[in-house]
Amino acid sequence: MGGTGQVRRYRAAVGSASSMSGAARQGSGVCRYHMRTGATSLSSSSMAEKKPAAKKRGRPAVHRTPRKEEILETAARLFADEGYNSVSLQDIADAVGLSKTALYHYFDRKETILGTIVVTTVKELSEFVERAVAAHQSPQDRLAAFLEAQAEFFEQHQASFQVLLTRFANLREPKMRDIAVEWRVNYENTIRNIVHEGVTAGVFNAGSPNAVVRMVISSVYWLARWYRPSGKQTSREIAREYAEIILHGIVK
Repeated sequence: MGGTGQVRRYRAAVGSASSMSGAARQGSGVCRYHMRTGATSLSSSSMAEKKPAAKKRGRPAVHRTPRKEEILETAARLFADEGYNSVSLQDIADAVGLSKTALYHYFDRKETILGTIVVTTVKELSEFVERAVAAHQSPQDRLAAFLEAQAEFFEQHQASFQVLLTRFANLREPKMRDIAVEWRVNYENTIRNIVHEGVTAGVFNAGSPNAVVRMVISSVYWLARWYRPSGKQTSREIAREYAEIILHGIVK
């Protein structure tokens, strides 16, 4: 993934496209029995089982002005609340107090706004969970950290996270889509690496590591669909419970 070529493509896609614009109990959970359940990832792409790839680091964020940030945040909220197909450029312009002509100074098409939201969100999600996982040593703690970080990111970026989940597969701009896919693979490889490390170390006995990967990722994706901030638990607390179930199972 990534590297100098990826950074150039990322800048080209986002910049020029918008120039107009604790430890698991021994013998239980994943540590005991084979996981047989799976779930879908944020796209319909196949997650063929493979040895985790090395991750690239140090990719700088694309420069975005405060006005662009406002437009992207407003558009994400509108897309999440009203549905992408129901929102026009004029709606976005009105919501940020710009004329449609002035909006063209920042983004020339609605598809470019969508692509920028999706690419930025999956990139920031990947980096966020990677930092959280790096603070822990054992595979058990790293798996729990991944889940909690994913839930925390969702709670902090609910609108853009919803757009990521619902519109990822609909990206039309090839460069944007390619970059988004690369960041998604980087994000998925973080949890894939953890499961691989746990199996190698003998603390996870997962008959199908790939099924565990899908389960971990999908658990918070579904949380994003039903979670309400007014509830009794934070998303992070719910994710911590998910981690306990995945690591220890539900059998007493």
